[in-house]
Amino acid sequence: MDWDKSLIGEKAGVVWQVLNCNEMSWEELLKKTGFTSLELSSALGWLMRENKINVHACGEVVYFSIYHENYF
Repeated sequence: MDWDKSLIGEKAGVVWQVLNCNEMSWEELLKKTGFTSLELSSALGWLMRENKINVHACGEVVYFSIYHENYF
């Protein structure tokens, strides 16, 4: 598989769509996207760098969700 920025960006777009209105664990994201661990971690890194997702742990499980900025 050839790796370039556009491929990682496409994978990030898929993860963004999967997370739309959902919170998912790493394992759930792997299942839902069908990505390898490397593909998923690259896509999540892209989204995290752009401040587009939230990450939090509950015990030993890490959860991901879309970051929604609130304006008051």
